[in-house]
Amino acid sequence: MEEHLDSTNYLLRVMKYKGPESNDTQLGLHSHTDKNIVTILYQNHVEGLQVQTKDGKWISFQPSPNSFVVMIGDSFHAWTNGRLYSPYHRVVMSGERKQEHPLLFNPFDHVEFLQFYYTEAGQRAQSALKTYCGA
Repeated sequence: MEEHLDSTNYLLRVMKYKGPESNDTQLGLHSHTDKNIVTILYQNHVEGLQVQTKDGKWISFQPSPNSFVVMIGDSFHAWTNGRLYSPYHRVVMSGERKQEHPLLFNPFDHVEFLQFYYTEAGQRAQSALKTYCGA
């Protein structure tokens, strides 16, 4: 166990998949297992996640609108010595749904933001993030 903990690196990846340009159904993401430790997925009212069962069948998965899907990645599968399963899954998308999400924050460098946070202005601000890079 200690060997695993000593060799651990941490990564958080945020992804958004672009929908198809037409109303045709398309494979948005090919069949795969995640290589990380764990995936936390928020569907955001977009259907399309399919999970492969252990007997090879593909099932569509539609969680409730306000829930998250947690999937075990290959690294966690290995770390638990196979006790937790890393499922094959894919994304099948259809339709042309575009939504507007205006930016609340301008792009920023995280290290520079942390430096600002420790300044007098950053400490006085009710929200250092909004003061530093609010749109």
